[in-house]
Amino acid sequence: MHTSERTRLRGVANTETDCASCPASRRCWGEALPNETVHARREPPLERGARLIEQGGAPALFIVATGCLVLRVGLPDGSQRVVGLRLPGELVGLESYARGEQTYTAQAASPSAVCRLRVPALGTGAAHGALLERLLLKSAAQPERAAAPWAGLPAVERVAAFIENYTQRAQLSGREDPFKLPLTRADIGSYLGLAPETVVRALGHLSQAQRLAVRGRTVRLGGAV
Repeated sequence: MHTSERTRLRGVANTETDCASCPASRRCWGEALPNETVHARREPPLERGARLIEQGGAPALFIVATGCLVLRVGLPDGSQRVVGLRLPGELVGLESYARGEQTYTAQAASPSAVCRLRVPALGTGAAHGALLERLLLKSAAQPERAAAPWAGLPAVERVAAFIENYTQRAQLSGREDPFKLPLTRADIGSYLGLAPETVVRALGHLSQAQRLAVRGRTVRLGGAV
């Protein structure tokens, strides 16, 4: 994120607004919103590594404006497993309203900005029906609701499917311009159920096959970086 963009976001942080008046409304919601339907407050920008919510924390709902958040779940042995990503236009934390607490930790994988949605408490009347219906429909369409496109594939194809899925969700072409993967090799492996070394070998194989080019975290599909 450029310095000017960070400055602009700091200027609107903690200011609640109607999402219908936001220029990015269609990116977040996929359609024009009627006024007074969704209200949100822009949170202070998140630097890479900053945590937005903690597993077990109080219910709160956010929508990603820019960047990428990685979702982690703590395991009994003290380790953590990556269970998902959130990219612009995707919800973070909706499950917490049904369960009474956050089900995962959400951490910025790259400099990110989010908006906190004003959500009424459950059972507060029909006046909030339109908002709750919109949130339920949006939640149902979130990527993890469907089978992962890499499920059951061998390691190389699993990594290739993950990168393709990422570029689609992030609305990147990946072919004309290189882009940076926000996740480390270890995080990609945790998400896909692979060892980090296997991810490295898979990326090398895809590069040798000229299906993509990799330099560090910079990737270009089908060409040199």
